[in-house]
Amino acid sequence: MDPALAGLAGAAAAALVQAMTRDTWEATKARLAKIFSRHGADGEPDLALELDTTERRLCESPGPLEPIVAEEGRRWAALFAAFLAEHREAAPELQDLLRDARQLTARDSSTVAQRVTAGRDAYTAGRDLRVFSRVDDDDR
Repeated sequence: MDPALAGLAGAAAAALVQAMTRDTWEATKARLAKIFSRHGADGEPDLALELDTTERRLCESPGPLEPIVAEEGRRWAALFAAFLAEHREAAPELQDLLRDARQLTARDSSTVAQRVTAGRDAYTAGRDLRVFSRVDDDDR
């Protein structure tokens, strides 16, 4: 495969997986579906099913997202590479989608600085916080 198309496939896959965690996901998803359908990707894997599978894996992950993001990025890079190998004419549209996704991600991201003071029986976390409550039979 052409190295430029392989690079585009990898970059588009990374942007796609990152877009799944943003508010702009539905628009990105619809745009990608239009690109695939416009280029006659009927023989390609069911795009909606593939996107839903990736989205579900990211949303339902009980642990850290980084390994799933990396795995899904590799999977989508392979899917995009196969698509571009058959439909080279779709490369400019995929590049436009990538550029727009990057711009939206850059605009969507922000930095939040917080100062937390925790007292007795308080829980603090730098990232994800999961609190579980257990009810013992003695407490009922």
